[in-house]
Parts: sequence; structure tokens; C-alpha cells
Amino acid sequence: MQHLETLWKVVNVAANVRDLAVDRKTYRYMTEPPFTCYLHTRAANVTVSRWQESALEIDAQFQAGFGWRVKDDQDEAGVYFVARRRAVVGGIGTAQFRLRIPSGCHLVLRLEHCSLQIEQAHGTYYIPADATNQPITLPAGLPPLPSTGDPQQI
Repeated sequence: MQHLETLWKVVNVAANVRDLAVDRKTYRYMTEPPFTCYLHTRAANVTVSRWQESALEIDAQFQAGFGWRVKDDQDEAGVYFVARRRAVVGGIGTAQFRLRIPSGCHLVLRLEHCSLQIEQAHGTYYIPADATNQPITLPAGLPPLPSTGDPQQI
């Protein structure tokens, strides 16, 4: 019985240490539609949902946050959010992003080895058969996205 109590204490300490290693941050951007939200990340879980507020909100949760580098920017065309793993220590970190986007927001996702969940989805989504190096293209007739410059410069 004493071994079981010791084991239980060790498990509780490990859980507390794990929770200390989790960094949570909420990014909130006041916007005027139409605008574009650009997200670029790798090896993360991404959840997207629409909401009635006029602000764009990104809830980020990083496991081993020291292994991630985040850069965000906003201009009249939109919001740019890039989260990348650091070269050496980034391999041990994971991340989860929850995007809450208002109506009038164009969404551009550059995801590499990510999991994507779209909540309350309706409409048509075009994903190419071989999505490894092919961008998702919009069909003709849709309004063009605002010019965003080169997001890789962020």
C-alpha cells in the first residue's frame, strides 16, 4: 500500500511539472472586414470557428513553449501569425491553436503536418487530391483576397 501511495505522489508531481511547461497566450486583433487571416505553422493542432464578434482571436497553447518562436503582425489587409519550432529544442514541443474568426474574414492556412478541425462548417471547400505541395485554390468567381504582400518575410 505504501508503494501505491508513493507512486501516486510521483504521478501528481509529474502532472504538475507538465502543467508548468505549458504556455498559454491569447492574441486578439480588432479588425474591419473584409480582411485576411494568414496562419503558418507546423506539427500543430489547429481549430477554426466563426463567431459574432468583430475581433479575430487566436488562443495558443504551447507544450514546451521555449521550443517555439512566434511572430505576429497586423496591417490594413489583415493579420499574419507565424509559429515555428526552434531548430534544436523545438522537436519536443507541441502546439494547439484555436482561431475564432468573424464573418468577413478570409482565411489562409499554411499548415505543415498539422491536424485541422473546422467547427460549424458549411459551404464548399476545395482540397487537391495530392495536398503535399499543392496549394488549395479557390474556384473562379469568388472575390479576390486582399493583397497581403509576402507573408514569408514575417
